[in-house]
Amino acid sequence: MPTSPTITRNTDYQASLFAIIDGAPGMGAAFARLLLRGLVGVHWLALKIWLASYRLGLARVTALPVEVISVGNLSLGGTGKTLAVRRLALELTAAGRRVAILSRGHGRQSAEDRILCYRADGYMPPSSEVGDEPSLLAAGLPGITVVVGKNRRRTGRRAIDECGAEVLILDDGFQYQRLRKDREIVLLDALQPPARDFLLPRGTFREPWSHLGRANEIWITHARLAPPDRVAFLVGQAARHAPRARVRFTEHQPLYLRNLQGGTASLEILQDRRVLALSGLGNPRQFELMLESLGAKVVPCRYPDHHQYSDVDIQAISNRLEQGMLLATTAKDAVRLPADLPFPVWVVEVELIDIPGIAGVPRLP
Repeated sequence: MPTSPTITRNTDYQASLFAIIDGAPGMGAAFARLLLRGLVGVHWLALKIWLASYRLGLARVTALPVEVISVGNLSLGGTGKTLAVRRLALELTAAGRRVAILSRGHGRQSAEDRILCYRADGYMPPSSEVGDEPSLLAAGLPGITVVVGKNRRRTGRRAIDECGAEVLILDDGFQYQRLRKDREIVLLDALQPPARDFLLPRGTFREPWSHLGRANEIWITHARLAPPDRVAFLVGQAARHAPRARVRFTEHQPLYLRNLQGGTASLEILQDRRVLALSGLGNPRQFELMLESLGAKVVPCRYPDHHQYSDVDIQAISNRLEQGMLLATTAKDAVRLPADLPFPVWVVEVELIDIPGIAGVPRLP
């Protein structure tokens, strides 16, 4: 069965755009990069006008009567925000704080606000209704409320009034200016190709490096898998633009494998096996590198970020599976897969851990 024309076009378009940004050879690609660079000025001007509207008081900023912590990034998705939000929520809960997470629910089909809580029977609304990240967070954080809605002033009030929240975590909140924030955490992905370190549309940055100055903390993710010189560059950017910010090195630590029926297996089964790495992520290379670090012989199977897998996609994935090949995916992708699959799937469970630093890379205070 052929793959979906829409998904094929979306995947090909994204891959082609990233190839151009990353430095694809040829006169056509060079001309496209020049054109994209010219359009950066439009993005920069719109960004300055937008931020000025808040600075001058033309746009209203709401202050809620609890602590508000933002977890976000300069660039488009793929930095590891979901795991960072989970780690932060667990830390705050362990300190005795009543936490609620506010998420926009990117990619969901419903526009209504939703309050998600863990249920003993394991039921969770489909990710198509609430978004893959809220679904994953709510299922993995018993006792912590996730409130989904575009207007996070309204969902924040609901979290306080209806759920008794004492601290709110804004998922992907660095660009959300409508709420006063007490703490800004910015994630920098050490695996992001340097060629993408430009404002949209020439690169993948929503805001320039200089805006790191708003950050109270900078978490450098995937620090162990990345080249040390790239990590050192990011530390240098933090020192230059946010000298008072705390820098934290983190890594996505694989724990074990689980299947969709609840069974588990050791990571050792990946050793020397051909593995079809199924992912719909902002930066799929991070998942593939992690599998390679576990000894897998990786065959990429990439879809757009937040992709909802259809029956046509499942057939296309099935066609790519070879005799003796394992299929591995992420927890974020697993919540978007249909319940009944014609092949076994192994989900790589991971957690965000701190690492002491990288050899040769200075650590800021």
